[in-house]
Amino acid sequence: MQNRIHHARLRSSRPLANQTVEYIFSHDEPELTFRPGQFLSLRVGEDADGNAVLRSYSIASSPEQRGELRLVLRILEDGVGSQFFAGLTPGQEISFTGPMGFFVNELSHTGDVVYVATGTGMAPIWPMLLETLARPETGRVELFWGLRHEDDLFWQDELQSLTARNPRFSAHIYLSQPRGFWRERGRVVPPVLELLPSLTRPTFYLCGNGQMIEECKAALIARGVERKRQIRTEAFFD
Repeated sequence: MQNRIHHARLRSSRPLANQTVEYIFSHDEPELTFRPGQFLSLRVGEDADGNAVLRSYSIASSPEQRGELRLVLRILEDGVGSQFFAGLTPGQEISFTGPMGFFVNELSHTGDVVYVATGTGMAPIWPMLLETLARPETGRVELFWGLRHEDDLFWQDELQSLTARNPRFSAHIYLSQPRGFWRERGRVVPPVLELLPSLTRPTFYLCGNGQMIEECKAALIARGVERKRQIRTEAFFD
């Protein structure tokens, strides 16, 4: 299944924030299933020798949304993948392999769960959150999401709705360079470490900027968190 080439067609796209665009694709493959957190490997062009140029993108939709794949990515001027996506029009077909990847939720959580994301690292975290909150678990679920400015924010209404429906869920959005008043300022790692003593048997899922992941992982391990049993990571590269 992972090596088979699949096809989907662009249904719609919309800007979410500064340089951030959401793309929704439709497909007709009932057997195409995935776990929240997994990614696709897309063909975005060819090199000078005619070989396929591939880029990986996490799936931002829930598996419950049958026949649909949602991708969220930053559009950068000099990015090969960005140029490919910027040129897509509704009805146009994409080719990909997957879904694949091991950055997925544990099958069950016996304690608290902490998701830490930066930028579009929120894409795979969103369906993972939905999956965890739909389970009959009782632990706290905490989200720490780091962005730079106010115009980088997206999915704010969705997060507010999710918080209102789930008493055990809390979202903390930190802006490192806010242009105006913002209550939670700075980087996400320090508040995660501050929360650590109050957590019960936590599992950490870290996704986004590689530097954030390495810093947070090292600090957690230094404070007694078990790397193999309690920390899962997925680095994003622009």
